[in-house]
Amino acid sequence: MLKQESRGRNRIWAIAVVTVLLLSNRTEAQWTGKDGWVEEPATKSLNVEGEPGHAYLDPASVHRGDDGLIYFNESSNVSRPEEIGKVGFMKDAYDCGKNIKYMCVEVGDWRNDPKSTIDAAHDPALSVYRKYLCGDDSPK
Repeated sequence: MLKQESRGRNRIWAIAVVTVLLLSNRTEAQWTGKDGWVEEPATKSLNVEGEPGHAYLDPASVHRGDDGLIYFNESSNVSRPEEIGKVGFMKDAYDCGKNIKYMCVEVGDWRNDPKSTIDAAHDPALSVYRKYLCGDDSPK
């Protein structure tokens, strides 16, 4: 009788482990993008301390400005997939020649503000920027 109880417990644990693994894979798949937005891995934020949330760029917003920079919309510090495009929304710019990302491009001297500038050559999202903003996969 003791062996039967032990087998029953092992089966319950096995089912629980499989269930957790299946649900975690489904949750991760929901983060891969929404309505065409592309995830930027491990992106930095200007105003949030600690671990960065998920960040997404909108490929439909990408356009080249008269100054040669590539402008795009970004949704940063997203904590749930349904928030993509609704939270942390900002207009950013990217310099493909220098691998520099300018965040929150609006009024002011953002090009010379070190707080709004990221050297993307040392950023995990570089391959995403190169592909979606510059049209290639390799840093220059």
